[in-house]
Amino acid sequence: MKFVQAFNELIANSRLIIIVLIVAIIGAIVVGVLSLLLGVGLSISSIISLESLTTEVIVRLILSVIIGIFYMFALSISIYSYSRGWGIWQSFSNSPLFLFDSIITGIALGLVSFVFSFVPIVNLLIDALVMMGLAFSISISERSGLKIADTMERGFSSISRLLSFDPLSLLVLYLFCIFSFIPILNIFTIPYVAILSRILT
Repeated sequence: MKFVQAFNELIANSRLIIIVLIVAIIGAIVVGVLSLLLGVGLSISSIISLESLTTEVIVRLILSVIIGIFYMFALSISIYSYSRGWGIWQSFSNSPLFLFDSIITGIALGLVSFVFSFVPIVNLLIDALVMMGLAFSISISERSGLKIADTMERGFSSISRLLSFDPLSLLVLYLFCIFSFIPILNIFTIPYVAILSRILT
């Protein structure tokens, strides 16, 4: 079974966990600093009587997109590192290869997360579904050399294909995409999502 194979591959490629941990630490610092700066800006806007609700929505949108980009960068670097057998240093030094794709997919994930952020549980389920489709898209892009914009349709259509071909592995992948939005746990689940999505495509 492919989801079991992915577990074995994660054990054999444990460097992916370290890579995602590094990305998570950098992401936490960047998001923390941005939150502080944007929070100060929000306070200033309320003092000078700007529409605080509008400003707050903009702040949430910016943070959602930034977080989405870091999520997709962690996923992309895991997929490329696993597929090409890169070490930790090599993975980061080759990041320009997939940086643009990480930004595009990160913006997509961030926007979806922002739109549904007012409905917490639904938000999580939809975010996980989008993340799964994007994981397939990145895997296909890495393998084929096509740009991410050209693989998104194939990536998301893989979900319906796998429903009849390997529904159990698809379910496991979806659950791990959900777990990927849980801090700390995502250090382990994102590499697994990367490996399983690569195996399934």
